[in-house]
Amino acid sequence: MEKKTHEFKAGMVCEGCSGAITRILKKIEGVEEVTCDVPAQQVIVKGTADMQIMLDKLKKWGEASDKMVEYVGEK
Repeated sequence: MEKKTHEFKAGMVCEGCSGAITRILKKIEGVEEVTCDVPAQQVIVKGTADMQIMLDKLKKWGEASDKMVEYVGEK
């Protein structure tokens, strides 16, 4: 499978948020690297994982923590 880089926006307000997002995404098969930028509310994911699976997991986190999550696009 082809490696891709996906960008998400997430309503992170602290390192706890970015840590939770990183842990959630790293559990998904095919995720190789997760980079969170808290001030920019940006999440960059590299690997072969399916974008929809990642988005579904992030949205679940967003609903549980009352935070915004959206898919920005492929980089």
